[in-house]
Amino acid sequence: MKRSLCALAGAALLGMNAGAALAQDLYIGTVDVQKDQVILTRCDLAANRYVLRDRDGEQEKPVAKLRESLKTLKAPVYVEVIGQYVEIEGEDGNALDVIALEGLKAGKSCHLADALGSN
Repeated sequence: MKRSLCALAGAALLGMNAGAALAQDLYIGTVDVQKDQVILTRCDLAANRYVLRDRDGEQEKPVAKLRESLKTLKAPVYVEVIGQYVEIEGEDGNALDVIALEGLKAGKSCHLADALGSN
């Protein structure tokens, strides 16, 4: 009986972790600091904006490291954000709890307006 309860509890925990992994998504865009917040402007037609936040309780602080890097990087700064969407109160109401940052590249834009303006 005790073993089956432990196995059931373990399976429930694994199921919760699998669900959390499904909530993650990839957001591609450019980043800059506005009003002391790191903002991702997504490379989509609507140019959706998200406040980037380090996840609570995590030792890794990718957004804090990015904020420091942005002081010396040439804009625009391209990045691929792996994160979880969170609705917040504020101007835009959109935030991402960041899990990881990939493909950081200074001087690169993925916005259509920038591509059309360079011709």
